[in-house]
Amino acid sequence: MGNTILILGAGWGGLTAAHALRGMLPPKHRIIVIEKGQSFVFYPSFLKVITGESEGLRYIESPLKNLMRKDLEILNEEVIQIDPVNKTVTTNTQTIRADYIVIALGAELYPEQISGFGEYCHNLFDTKGSFDIHQKLKDFSKGKIAFLITRTPFRCPPSPYEAAMLTDWFLREKGKRSEVEISIYTPEKLPMPSAGEQVGEALRQMLNAHNIKFYPEHVVTSIEEQKMIFSNNKEAKFDLLIGIPPHGAPKAIKDSGLINSSGYIPVHPQTMEILDNIEELTTKYPGVYAIGDSTGILLFNGKYLPKAGVFAEEEAHTVARNIVAQIKGEKSKASFNGQGVCYVDVGDNMAAEGSGDFYGYPDPIVRLQMPSKESRKAKHEFERIFEWWFTEYQNG
Repeated sequence: MGNTILILGAGWGGLTAAHALRGMLPPKHRIIVIEKGQSFVFYPSFLKVITGESEGLRYIESPLKNLMRKDLEILNEEVIQIDPVNKTVTTNTQTIRADYIVIALGAELYPEQISGFGEYCHNLFDTKGSFDIHQKLKDFSKGKIAFLITRTPFRCPPSPYEAAMLTDWFLREKGKRSEVEISIYTPEKLPMPSAGEQVGEALRQMLNAHNIKFYPEHVVTSIEEQKMIFSNNKEAKFDLLIGIPPHGAPKAIKDSGLINSSGYIPVHPQTMEILDNIEELTTKYPGVYAIGDSTGILLFNGKYLPKAGVFAEEEAHTVARNIVAQIKGEKSKASFNGQGVCYVDVGDNMAAEGSGDFYGYPDPIVRLQMPSKESRKAKHEFERIFEWWFTEYQNG
């Protein structure tokens, strides 16, 4: 008899774990991916949509039925309850018992938490929202464009800053930049605070070079037609508002009692096992793991590991190797080291490579290189995930 491994969520981390496990285990072991959506959505591609580099859904979404690996079981169901003690998962149709569970449900978007967001703000992290933004930018020639970060943390921390710089580039290419003001409002003191002050200051200088105004420590309380209201009693007007809504753990994770004060699942920073004591790093629920945006990993500087696909991918490989080792009766040795590389799109066909060790003491050791065309090519190569996983992209 083989083992049953349940992977909850078919995002970047979940599908990486599924592919890794299937490649290392014989067919007698069941690998079941439970996902309520019909498609895999690659969120970094939204940036290409707003500038028109991606004009259709290609390389943004792909049906899960088109996965090249047909030896993965995909259940199109919604996770309702997770019982980590008995290793059972209840969906909207059934309850399944597993030998191992990998929670990769990501972070949900909660735009309704900000009054007026749905009515007056275009959602940068939504497929329809990104296409709507592109249409608005095509016709925009004069006025104020504001980018709004409503709450932290949020997935892909560079994305709003990338979007602002790409918007600057798009408008310059159209010859429409001179009468357009671009600004960013955020609760953060500096961009990407988890990466440290050096990276944050470098990004702030990049924004300045693109003539993008930066308004830190602005916590929005409500949005009205062409006006934002902040907790510091300040107001800001806009003609086009592009925003990132509040993020939070999915309801199933909350209802299962798995979150702590961070709002996400506390996990061991090396093994991704669920923590029993965050100070002593003791774990509970053997055989149950959480990866990606569903987790809250506390760093030495008191901040949390950014919610980014590059980390979800490496966490998935770590968990997969340790599950395989346990099934084979071997010692689990794989360890996630907190290192990662990402590319910050700055426009003009260039990107800046950011890399380093987020587990550095007392602060992450992260460097942001000068933008280059080579780094943007590397970013595109990094994003060829559709060609690796889905049949309709094999031949371009």
